[in-house]
This record gives sequence, structure tokens and C-alpha cells, in this order.
Amino acid sequence: MLMKNKIVAYLSVLLLIVEVVLIVGSWLYAALNPESGVRSMLSSEGIRWAFGGYIHQMQSSLLVWLLLAGMAYGALRHSRFSEGLHSLRYRQRVALRFSIVTLAVYLAVMAFFAFAPHAILLSVTGNLFPSAFSDAVLPLLCFGIMLMSVVYGVMSGSFPSVPSVFNALVSGISSISPFVILYLIASHLIYIISYIQIL
Repeated sequence: MLMKNKIVAYLSVLLLIVEVVLIVGSWLYAALNPESGVRSMLSSEGIRWAFGGYIHQMQSSLLVWLLLAGMAYGALRHSRFSEGLHSLRYRQRVALRFSIVTLAVYLAVMAFFAFAPHAILLSVTGNLFPSAFSDAVLPLLCFGIMLMSVVYGVMSGSFPSVPSVFNALVSGISSISPFVILYLIASHLIYIISYIQIL
């Protein structure tokens, strides 16, 4: 865990240095070659763009997917589902079977909504890609993992109360939080590159 955080921290610093170089470099290049088409981040327009569009720039499906994946990871880890795969205790075996059946029913319902004739998750033209289903594949998978984990955790005793389920989800988000910071820095760098128009 500490090694992962250390790597992500150094990568984040590297991306921040690249951002600073791009900001200063765009200013210098635009000043020396005004006809180049490169826009300066330090111009009044660039500063307005950076401050005015910051929140809009950060919004994307990737951020939501990252948070949902963290929640699914937290639920799976704290439910002790992997221990149930090897446990000989009756309660864990029953919980394992019930949670797998729950996941199978969930997947069957999602498959019906996506693959049946005139399914509601298909596009208007009846295609699977792009469609509501293809846009939601990762969230649906994360919800399935969370559902299976919570069912297993409640039945096996890993989740004795509602707050314990909530804490597992929060813990999952906490475990992927270094990647959220990395995402915010990387997405801002991409938007700077798109504004400067160096590519």
C-alpha cells in the first residue's frame, strides 16, 4: 500500500512539473511565434479558461467509474468473500452459495435488459454498441460485485450492521484515493494540452 502511494505520489509530481513546463512554455512560444496558433495559458483568455472551466474539465465518466470500482473493491475486501471460497464453516458456505446465486440472478436480469429482443438497454436502432448498456457496463459490474459482497458479508457475519457496510464502501474509496488525485492532475494536464493546441 505504501509503495503504491509512493509511486502515485512521484507520478503526480511529475505530471505537475509537466503542467508547469507546458504553461510557461506555451507563454514563451506564443510570445516568440504569435502566428504559430499556440495559445498561451498565461494570457487573459487562458487564465479565464483555466479558472472558469476547471470543474467542467474534471467531470467525466472515468471519475465515476473510479469511485464505483473503489466501492466495489471495499465491499469485496471487507466482506471476506475470498475467505469464504476456502472456508469449511457452514455459515460461510451457505453465504457463499446465496451470494453467488444473487449475482447470477442480477446478471440474468441485466442480460435480459440488454440482450432480449427489443431490450430496453439497447440503442434506439437496436444496437448494443453504443447504447445505454455499453455506457453502463462498468457501473453495472461494480454494482453486481457490491451486491454479491454485501449479501455474503451480511449472511456470513462480516457485515453485522448497516454502518459496517457503509464503512466498507468508504474504505474502498479511501484505498483508491491516490488514483483519484492522479486522475485529477492527469485530466487537467490533458485539458491544458488541448487548450494550448500543441498537438
